[in-house]
Amino acid sequence: MSKEYNEWYWKLYRWFKWEAKHVHRDIAQGFKNLWKWFPIVWKDRDFDDHFIFEALKFKLKNTADYFEVKQRFVGWEDEVRYIRICEKLIERIQNDYYQSEYFDYYDFNIEWIPVEGNDDLVEFKEQEIRNDVADYIAKYPNTHKKVLNNPKYKGYKKATGLALAMGIERHLKARKLLFKILEEKIESWWD
Repeated sequence: MSKEYNEWYWKLYRWFKWEAKHVHRDIAQGFKNLWKWFPIVWKDRDFDDHFIFEALKFKLKNTADYFEVKQRFVGWEDEVRYIRICEKLIERIQNDYYQSEYFDYYDFNIEWIPVEGNDDLVEFKEQEIRNDVADYIAKYPNTHKKVLNNPKYKGYKKATGLALAMGIERHLKARKLLFKILEEKIESWWD
């Protein structure tokens, strides 16, 4: 383009000719977005990864809902499936699902007993009610093998500690899977 067509009046002319007729729709969509995102923005805080995941989960949900309604391209079902998987992974990561899953196999009571002669100290006493952690460990043999071979988890010898280490490892695996799906698929999530 020559210099003369880059002057402000030509830019203004092109804007009126091509974009001004859509301004009312852009403004309406902007207000809809403000209304839709208001609860997310209102609750947002800058000190935790939970809020980053919350915004990402909300955006993924909106995108999947949009694809389901519009159905504008071949293979939209697969893309929606991947987006919903990402939503579920984010939910599980936020709620520490994998790290606390072994508690479905282990029940216990906790008592705090005051130490005689010192009112400032208490003794921790744990009473095991049910211990089916071996079933949990048997349920995920690959994770069990990975934890046993990882020097990071050397101190986890008891079954409950091993189950906790397995939960940590499964949590990390879920996070890696989430970002791998995003890395490979996010650029195809457009309409």
